[in-house]
Amino acid sequence: MFKLKLVYLPLICFSLLALNLQCKKSNEGNSDELNTSPQESQAITTKDFAQINYPEYALSDLAEAKTKNWLKFQNLGTHIDHLKKGDIYFFKEDKTILKAFITDLKKEVPTSINTSSIIVRLSVIETTAYKLEEVSNIRSISKQSLLESISDVLIAYNNLIFQINKKVEKDSQNIEKPL
Repeated sequence: MFKLKLVYLPLICFSLLALNLQCKKSNEGNSDELNTSPQESQAITTKDFAQINYPEYALSDLAEAKTKNWLKFQNLGTHIDHLKKGDIYFFKEDKTILKAFITDLKKEVPTSINTSSIIVRLSVIETTAYKLEEVSNIRSISKQSLLESISDVLIAYNNLIFQINKKVEKDSQNIEKPL
C-alpha cells in the first residue's frame, strides 16, 4: 500500500503544479483586461467632442487688438485648442503649474478690459480648470464625467471671449448724451 502512494505522489505534485500555472495565466490575462479598460475608456478623442454642445465664440477684430499683448490669454487659447483635440496634459499634470498660470492670467489682464465681469469669467475658468485637473487625475472616473468637466472649461472659456467682445463693443460705441 505504501508503494502505491509513492507512485502517485509525483503524479499528484505534477498535476497540482500544472493547475497552479494555468490559474496564474488565467488571472494575469484578466488583470490585464481590467487594467486597460479604465484607461481606454478614459481616453478622449476628437470624435468624443461631437457629444459636447457649447457655444463657440471668436474674438472680434477690436477684441483681438485689445488682447494681442496679453500673452497668458494667448497661451490659454493654445491650451484650449489642445483640449479640443483630446489633449488634457496641461490640465492633468502639476497643479502648481496650473495655479501659477491662472494667477498670472488674472494679474496680466489689460487695463482696457479689466472689469469685474472679465475677472468673474476668469474666476469661473479657474474653478473649472481645477475641477478638470482633479477629475482627470482620478483613474476610475468615467469618460462621461471627464467630458462634462472638459465641457465646463470650454463653456467658461467661450463665455470669457463673449464677455471680452461685449466689453470692447460697448467701449467702441460713441453715444452722445443730449444736452
